[in-house]
Amino acid sequence: MSHIFTRTGDDGSTYCNLLKTRVPKDHPIIELIGTLDEANSLIGLARSFLPSHMKDIESDLRDLQYLTFRIGFHVSGVKAINEDDVLKLENMADKYYGLAPLKNFVLPAGTQSAATLHVARTVVRRAERALIKAGREFNFDDIVYKSINRLSSVLFALAVYINRVSGYPEEPVSFR
Repeated sequence: MSHIFTRTGDDGSTYCNLLKTRVPKDHPIIELIGTLDEANSLIGLARSFLPSHMKDIESDLRDLQYLTFRIGFHVSGVKAINEDDVLKLENMADKYYGLAPLKNFVLPAGTQSAATLHVARTVVRRAERALIKAGREFNFDDIVYKSINRLSSVLFALAVYINRVSGYPEEPVSFR
């Protein structure tokens, strides 16, 4: 019988492909990869909440999940993303934000799918902070910084758009 577990991480370490050695599971690179995995899972959760008539959005979210995996591969030492990916993210962000532009800051809420995308966005921002921290010690390609930054923009634009087309009213933030 095969097992899903290997027992190799029972000592609190895991293999880091970038460094070609085992490292503690709280190593900055492992923290970054884990945070991207968390964001990816939240994007999948948002997909599960989408109504069946939002097939285009579902397809875009699936593409974002694949890209998020590839960003994780890239930071682990496998060249898996390029400038075309950044351009695709920029185009997707512009597309959805162009369909639902905002005049104010809004509360991150709404439909289950949109609210989950807001959470995914904040997790991607945490991944970005983890990237900055890990980048002090390791030299990552600029493409990683661009990709993670654009990914959070796409998730925001999608959340706003989904709320708009779902009839969820914006909740503007007032500074008074």
